[in-house]
Amino acid sequence: MSNKKFDFLNRLEELPSRLYIILGIIFLANHTVLGTYTEIKSTTSGLLLISLYIVIVGVIFFFSRRRMAIYKAESRAAEEQNSGVIAAFRDSVDLPYAVITNNGTVVTVNSAMKDITGNKDTYFNLNISSLCDINYQKLIVDVENPPEQTQTDESDEESAKSESKTLTVSIGKNKYDVSCHPVRSNGHTYYMLVFDDVTKLTEITDIHFAETPAVAYIVIDNLEEIAQYVKGSYRAEANQVQNILKDFAENMDGVLREYDRDKYMMIFDRKHLAACIKNKFEILDAVRQVRIGDDSIPVTVSMGIAITGSTLAEREHDALSSLDLALQRGGDQVVVKNEKGVNYFGGLTKSQQKRTRVHSRIIANKLCSEISNATNVLVMGHSNPDFDSLGACVGIAALAMYVGVDVKIVTDTQSPSFLSCTEKLVELEEYRNIFVDGVDGMDKYSYGTLVVIVDANNFSILESPELAHNALRTVVIDHHIKKEEFKNEPVLAYIDPSASSASELVSEILEQSFPAGTLKKEEATVLLSGIMVDTKNFTRTVGTRTFSAALYLRGAGANVEVARTFFEEAFDDYRSEALFGAGVEIYRGELAITTSEGTGSPHDRVAAAKAADKLLTVKQVNAAFALVRVGDVIHVSARSNGKINVQLILEKIGGGGHFDVAGAAVADRSLEEAKELLLGAIDKHFEQLSQNGKKAPAAQKE
Repeated sequence: MSNKKFDFLNRLEELPSRLYIILGIIFLANHTVLGTYTEIKSTTSGLLLISLYIVIVGVIFFFSRRRMAIYKAESRAAEEQNSGVIAAFRDSVDLPYAVITNNGTVVTVNSAMKDITGNKDTYFNLNISSLCDINYQKLIVDVENPPEQTQTDESDEESAKSESKTLTVSIGKNKYDVSCHPVRSNGHTYYMLVFDDVTKLTEITDIHFAETPAVAYIVIDNLEEIAQYVKGSYRAEANQVQNILKDFAENMDGVLREYDRDKYMMIFDRKHLAACIKNKFEILDAVRQVRIGDDSIPVTVSMGIAITGSTLAEREHDALSSLDLALQRGGDQVVVKNEKGVNYFGGLTKSQQKRTRVHSRIIANKLCSEISNATNVLVMGHSNPDFDSLGACVGIAALAMYVGVDVKIVTDTQSPSFLSCTEKLVELEEYRNIFVDGVDGMDKYSYGTLVVIVDANNFSILESPELAHNALRTVVIDHHIKKEEFKNEPVLAYIDPSASSASELVSEILEQSFPAGTLKKEEATVLLSGIMVDTKNFTRTVGTRTFSAALYLRGAGANVEVARTFFEEAFDDYRSEALFGAGVEIYRGELAITTSEGTGSPHDRVAAAKAADKLLTVKQVNAAFALVRVGDVIHVSARSNGKINVQLILEKIGGGGHFDVAGAAVADRSLEEAKELLLGAIDKHFEQLSQNGKKAPAAQKE
């Protein structure tokens, strides 16, 4: 019998005794009144009142006892009936359940719960954790603290509180979804855990997940480039690579088909992808063993793999875009796109120049077509512009003026680089009002505007990120490795990491677009300074196309002596660079690391880049890293002589760049913490090389 019933019966039994006392008091008062204010004798009135009191009390006692007996009989019958119903319910429910307290103590379980746990003994005072590995505290917290509701209606709040939360646990060989339901009784809260067997559903889901077809595009990405330097045929090596790819597809139970020369499409089950990720796609190393010519140049492949989307058509599209991303990052790597994002593997060889005059001509024609169809053109590079960014902007502006479309260059008109390299340029009539800041650039934007972005493919670092994100039609021309896909696909994306600079790419476009004598010498000089700054005066990342572009600019009147004056540094810049001279450390025997708190000037970043370049001149130093504080951000400049991929290292801390030139920005960290973060990225990079069978320098400082 419940406590509420007991309380009611107790009150019912106490009621007559209280009534007797009250009646006695009333009759005593009447006896006093009658004896005082009437002539009736007190003995007579007392006998009459006592007799009446006895009669009334007897009647009340009789009926109260009779009613109590009836109520107790009904209560016992109801209790027996409820107990039978509860017992029958507990034994007849197929879903296993357990009722526990807030500390996990088992109150009761049903027979189905006993069957799945294999415990037929008593469960009293056992903890639910001894029956199965379940985090019951999390279930209780989730069910008692539901997420905030957008509506404040009381019924919504009650439904939210009663909403069950689910957790998956394993009992034996089976898996169960456990839902928690609060039960309140006698002022106490208990929790009913209901176990729903999802073993078969999980197995079906796993099979479906494992057998989901993945789509891959594969290309041999450097055969044509190698052919320029190798005499004779290279088809034997191409066939050798094809056999390696066929074995790769066979091991993954996949289907490989060549859809164009040295280009393949592959379909395989997703379950085989985990093994490839675990071994870091060792297929890249296997292909790299195939070499061509007397110089033993390795052949490389690039892959784009997609397991996203609900249809094969969506995966095929994503695989193609992943391959494009792999090629734009320099090739010799695999880009895997899954539900969580994009992962990169490989990229251990330095990219080779892949452009030809035919390719440049196609890009030039497409760019001229897009410019001519625009109402106006806005050209923009990255913030804190250097000579390469400014030179590329000037080149595109010259092309727009040649086509006859109004053009503006969005840049920081107060930066030292801008003031030094455009001093002669702004004297020309065409360039007096062409340079605007980000605010004016937004004012110039309209529906038909074409936004051309140069020397950057990460929109967040542009001079006006808002302009780039809101533009309907964009063109991207860059030589930095692409880190991720564009949210809004540009009408033209010309990204070639093998190029030395964006000015080199723009110079080739101008050479294919302009008649001789069209490019002004002031424009050519700024473009040449852009190539010079990114190649360190033609000593780094230089190819035949680089010299060809420089030759074109020199023929257009570019003045090397004038361009060299752009690089004259102020005394403050010289002092910033000198701060990196002390405290240089040699890590792992071949990596130089230096730090500086800086002078507080934004140009400390340039000083860091120069310090890293200078450290590369030290013997046995194959990579250099310079860290400097600029405001609340630690900037990292990395340089390599081509033996170490600094791009892969800095990508681990959110940076990027090229194989031999990279940078990163670390916020909310001290200089020492940023350095430790960098050392961890270096160690992780060389650990991955060791796992792939590459020789890694020992982790020690000198």
